[in-house]
Amino acid sequence: MNALTPFDTDWKTPTPFSWKRAFARAFADMCYVLLRTSGWMAMTLLATFGVAILFFMMLGDFTAIGFFSQVANLGTHFVAADSARRAVFGDQLFFTFIVAFGVVALLRGKLLLAIVTSTKGTRHG
Repeated sequence: MNALTPFDTDWKTPTPFSWKRAFARAFADMCYVLLRTSGWMAMTLLATFGVAILFFMMLGDFTAIGFFSQVANLGTHFVAADSARRAVFGDQLFFTFIVAFGVVALLRGKLLLAIVTSTKGTRHG
């Protein structure tokens, strides 16, 4: 049986329409990597939020009442502050969040590297 499969065209001489198939495959691979990378980014962002919650849990001795007391204390002081101090606090909070995101991303970097450099196995069939 010499029936041609869709994979047999890879070993034949290029045709005028082979660039369309190559472009479609490159576009599909790019979309796949983009989706996997956005999933990695979302999970890293959620882990960073988890680090912030863990910080407040540690301040509250790992109790619910302690956690909410610390969050309420922060909220009360934020509302009572003037606009200049709020702006400074917002900048500090943003910088701290970026650093925490960087640390979490660094710890998850091996997974990102595996996503970006994923190799396809041999073809079957």
